[in-house]
Amino acid sequence: MNKDQYFEDLQDIINDLIYIGSSEADLQEETKNNMWRISISADLINQITTDDFNAFINKVIQNRKAQIENSKSNLGMYFYLWFDIMTSQLRFNLISEINKKLPFSCEIQILNDPKEIIDDFLESPFHNGRPIGGYNDDSEDKEYIVKVFKLHLKKN
Repeated sequence: MNKDQYFEDLQDIINDLIYIGSSEADLQEETKNNMWRISISADLINQITTDDFNAFINKVIQNRKAQIENSKSNLGMYFYLWFDIMTSQLRFNLISEINKKLPFSCEIQILNDPKEIIDDFLESPFHNGRPIGGYNDDSEDKEYIVKVFKLHLKKN
């Protein structure tokens, strides 16, 4: 597979339909229905750049904005993107703007640009899986903080 084929395979994600809840009680349904996970093989890493993924993410955001605008809901949504290091996946989700807090159980660091998260994803050494014996990077044990790109997609 080459870079063009890879992004062609991701086209369905760009056009996927979103779920817009009507209350805070719909948060679980939103997180379940609006999460997308992207993996990449180590063979493709050298073919794909941060700008390639950034262009893809921007297409996703434009599609989500259009879906929000064309929906019957009066709510905007929060688009958020993060790198799940344990699964070596780039992930993104949408939740209604009535949910002020993102649904993470750990501390998060909000970023204004997705490129740092995309870089972390592309530079991960675990695209072919984690070693069976575990991994130790000799860093001190410290609280885990997830970098998250968050964008408010307002309903006009």
